[in-house]
Amino acid sequence: MRDAVPSRRQVLAALASLPALSALPALAASRPAVVTTAKLAAGGFAIVGLDADGRASFVEPLPDRGHGVVPRPGGDDVAVIARRPGRFGYVVAAETGAVRAELDLPDTRHYYGHAAYSADGRLLYTTENAFDEDRGVLGVWDATAGYARVGEVDSAGIGPHEVRRAADDGSLWVANGGILTHPDSGRIKLNLPTMEPTLARVAPGGTEAERVLVLPAELHKLSMRHVATHRETVAVAMQYEGPESDIVPLVAVTTTEGGVPRLLDLPDILAMRSRQYTGDVAFDPTGAVVGAGLPRGGFFAFWSVQDGRFLGSVEAPDGCAIATGRGAGGFVISTGTGGRIGQVTARPAGVDVAWTAVAQVAAFDNHLMAAS
Repeated sequence: MRDAVPSRRQVLAALASLPALSALPALAASRPAVVTTAKLAAGGFAIVGLDADGRASFVEPLPDRGHGVVPRPGGDDVAVIARRPGRFGYVVAAETGAVRAELDLPDTRHYYGHAAYSADGRLLYTTENAFDEDRGVLGVWDATAGYARVGEVDSAGIGPHEVRRAADDGSLWVANGGILTHPDSGRIKLNLPTMEPTLARVAPGGTEAERVLVLPAELHKLSMRHVATHRETVAVAMQYEGPESDIVPLVAVTTTEGGVPRLLDLPDILAMRSRQYTGDVAFDPTGAVVGAGLPRGGFFAFWSVQDGRFLGSVEAPDGCAIATGRGAGGFVISTGTGGRIGQVTARPAGVDVAWTAVAQVAAFDNHLMAAS
């Protein structure tokens, strides 16, 4: 059975029906350093803005579990998308989290969890399932026209989960997980024997995606789910759908020109803990270090981009979200339990982390991004 598209009135009613949120202390309006989604200690779900010290600058309710968040370049908007196979998408004010627009999704689509803006901030692209056509698409929304839906781009694969914009040339990079789902089947994976994950690129202003990376046949069950870019380097985080006894690489690094990817290995003891699942990936500000969240293993891992050397790990219960931090080797991470934000420095000499607890949050969701 397909869910009906909620009207704006229904959405507002759902937000108003979360009484626990009224107990939250009033927060001063200031532009946050980081935006993310979370399950609240008081109950319910929210989009959360955090300052540079990890303190909440806003906590605004969502009707259900959120997933990807993305700030609009050069603007004051932040888009937040439902966890797959959800159907809500909102644009909120960057300083307060107040809802500014609702994305009116067609009945024959559901979200896959992520979005990206064009370099000029005019267009927003959302990863979606065209479930009656067994294909993935990017929904296209015009921010200058009240976020009206103005088109679609075929994602060149099934199951587009994350889309990221490359900072250098403005191209869009799409991680197509290759896994077919349908709302009548919930989150059941329908094509594991034949799945074909792909990494695809949409040129700036382009209307179609081109496949840049398809893994060898023996690795076709490595579902590409998340992507990060730094200049000419692209990192892909993957989830393995094969036997749990297999040890497979879960992060790949390639270039914007495509070609043979470098597969990054974990020490065996961490590989066995990982349960073959990465949840997020990011570069440090210099692009010399890549990090990934492995929530089922309860840790974050870091590698040298130049030679693929494993640099170290950080223990974090259900830790998944990772974003570019400050300075060489800098990352921001969060925990899926306990509501903690970590500032990481990953260098060849080792990996350090400093944690801050966020009292309002019971569990951060899988992603966070710098707000500006």
